[in-house]
Amino acid sequence: MLRKDHMRYLNAPFCINVMSGGQYGKKRNIRFGGIGGEKRFVTGRDTSGDSIDGNMIFPDEWGIKMHQHDYYEFMYVLEGSVEQQIENNTYLYKKGEGCFINRNTKHCEIAGNDFFVVYLCLSKEYVGKILGNVRKASGTIYRFLTANLTETSTYKKDYLHVSAEAEAGVQNIFELLEQMVKELMEKSPGYLHIFHGLVERLFFELQDQEYHRILYITLASTVEEQLFEQIKSLVEENPGKYGRQGLSSELNYSGDYLNRIVKKFTGYPIGRYCQKILLHKAKRLLTETDMSVADVIECVGFKNHTHFYGMFKDEFGILPGEYKRVHGHRA
Repeated sequence: MLRKDHMRYLNAPFCINVMSGGQYGKKRNIRFGGIGGEKRFVTGRDTSGDSIDGNMIFPDEWGIKMHQHDYYEFMYVLEGSVEQQIENNTYLYKKGEGCFINRNTKHCEIAGNDFFVVYLCLSKEYVGKILGNVRKASGTIYRFLTANLTETSTYKKDYLHVSAEAEAGVQNIFELLEQMVKELMEKSPGYLHIFHGLVERLFFELQDQEYHRILYITLASTVEEQLFEQIKSLVEENPGKYGRQGLSSELNYSGDYLNRIVKKFTGYPIGRYCQKILLHKAKRLLTETDMSVADVIECVGFKNHTHFYGMFKDEFGILPGEYKRVHGHRA
């Protein structure tokens, strides 16, 4: 899972993450854990003065900022409570409550109180596979996922609010999530098929009105937000292809207007914004592949190597060759 300030990326079909704190962490620590694909991780953070009677306010330096994903995220509170901001609204999710957020809706965790929270992250491709395999994909969750997989959903900002109607509902979800983690950790023969079945069972349990209630919430986005999402999508998918003129031709708006939109949402003019996207792509290639610096420069489309070296150092404070030696891919 990769992270920028405004966007998180999932490099696997699915992932389960856990966040806990207060009496469910270690003393005054907050703990994060995750498992997906072949990798598993557990980390901790000292909250020092930020814990009062189990309550923790997440400081800015942790980097928990407003962000969105390239995947779908189901968050469920198994113990305690977590305060979360979704776009311009703030919600307190208590035990047995959670949300299922699409790829366009910005959000961040603000604070928690004696909390144990599980996040199930599903890639767009994996969701498509689930929908393709389910013969009777009925219910609010499937309607939500189907609506957000269409080409016209690029700018939709919506999510599901989930709340337990009975303690038995929370226990059912806990047991299913526990089974998922067990399958991913043990990796016994057929575990992927079992995991897929457990995801479908999870959706079934959440849609059972005896145990849970689901609200489908749609948030309005402004014309400028929609236009910026179009720009961002074009630039991130083809970072070396578009500049002001290319975007103007593609979107049928004047270059000056598009430049104002980009500057409003990023603080940078189009040219600089596109360069930053290219530099971050180069950084990922240096980290995740065996490509040489020269190959990376060619891949991202910089013709002047000296110019690239200078811009890379200005952006990250280190030359690309040194960055690859320190952070580069290791077999």
